[in-house]
Amino acid sequence: MSIISDQQNRDGQARGLSARDTIVRDILRGLYEGRYEPGERLQEAHLTETYKVSRGPVREALNALAARSVVQLVPQCGAQIRVLSLKEAIDTLVVAQTLLGLSARLAAERCAESAGRKALEEALERIMEFSPDADSAAFATARDAFYGAMNAMADNSELNRVLPTVQVHLIRVQYRSVLRAVDARRRADYKRIANAILAGEPAKAERAVHKHLGRAVELLQQDEGLS
Repeated sequence: MSIISDQQNRDGQARGLSARDTIVRDILRGLYEGRYEPGERLQEAHLTETYKVSRGPVREALNALAARSVVQLVPQCGAQIRVLSLKEAIDTLVVAQTLLGLSARLAAERCAESAGRKALEEALERIMEFSPDADSAAFATARDAFYGAMNAMADNSELNRVLPTVQVHLIRVQYRSVLRAVDARRRADYKRIANAILAGEPAKAERAVHKHLGRAVELLQQDEGLS
């Protein structure tokens, strides 16, 4: 298995990331790059060697990933990257559809008074730089920045608390072969969402999010019917 490079360590330090956050970021990146797989056990001793840190930051990182529902902490067995059943993946997307739809609505309602308009515009520009079928860790980071900017505009503390636990990363990794059918439309969807928010159109922004995630739900439901 590849390990985090010295350059990645320096980049994390340069951005002010703690050792814990650097490990969390790299494990998420590793899911997209194939260095980590759903179902894989994450052994503390191996991680301390891999990331050249003590057990403290490793345990903090595993707890942070568990809080985000990426990792399961099993007594006597340690940590394991979660494996989502098809039903769990569909249920997760349905919840994300509702919560992110609400976030888009609130962001649009508050767009006139929000200082986050520029952040959303810049996040959209970064997404548009990727090819339609991009499925890399870099694209996932850009997508997270887009939703992060939208949620910042929504300015709702409960959404900020709950949304990090709705784990879309695992769905994208575990069911990427199924979801590729909607990849070509993602950039247009993000543009539609951003435009509705920036135009101050709450209902349109919410519908755009529902439509975007609804395509993925429909695909997984079709796959569930075939299994």
